[in-house]
Amino acid sequence: MAGTTATSKALAVTADATAPTFPTRPGLRLRTGTAATTKVPVTLTWKAADDVLLRRVKATAPSTTTFAATTTAWRTTARPGAARTFTLVAVDAAGNTRKASVTGTPVIIQETAAKRTGTWKTRTSSHYLGGAALSSTTRNSSLTWTFTGRSVGWVVSRASGSGRAVIYLDGTKVTTVDLRSTTTAYRQVLWGRNGLANTTHTLRIVVVGTAGRPTVTTDGITVLR
Repeated sequence: MAGTTATSKALAVTADATAPTFPTRPGLRLRTGTAATTKVPVTLTWKAADDVLLRRVKATAPSTTTFAATTTAWRTTARPGAARTFTLVAVDAAGNTRKASVTGTPVIIQETAAKRTGTWKTRTSSHYLGGAALSSTTRNSSLTWTFTGRSVGWVVSRASGSGRAVIYLDGTKVTTVDLRSTTTAYRQVLWGRNGLANTTHTLRIVVVGTAGRPTVTTDGITVLR
């Protein structure tokens, strides 16, 4: 009787040793929202990827939170006055990790730092940044801030009697914004511009004098350096 020979082949298993990547590295920019002396509204953006399977992305600084693999933006806040580093860690299914960071310095510049033309009155309230704001109802009254940074936002108060204002950036008219709101809201970053060269710029706002609701009240500007 002839013998039988059995042949077996072992399956080769290759471990995934390749770390995830950040095809789009973290970026930081200002956003609209409510400002405070302790926080400036910002958005962190990124794109993470892996050659097999990206499991999640974790923020480890300045605070900790975990995002789904498909998430590419985080609407958060940053404490103003000093450089803040936002650090992300991408994690794949095999546990490989890749870290990426971005640093920015958010700043609040008060309304009192602006050069004034026309008529402005000081309003005081605990609702305002620093306890005070500047308000005008006079057409063509203006405020001009000089700042250094790559992003800027205008902080205003909004109410049913609020009017419109024209915004100029570096001497060029950008837009006309309407501050009117059915509900009163303070410290609102109503308008912003990102992607500037990190050099010196000017932001000028001019009161339109809107019929029936001319008031423009401002709390200053936010800047990201």
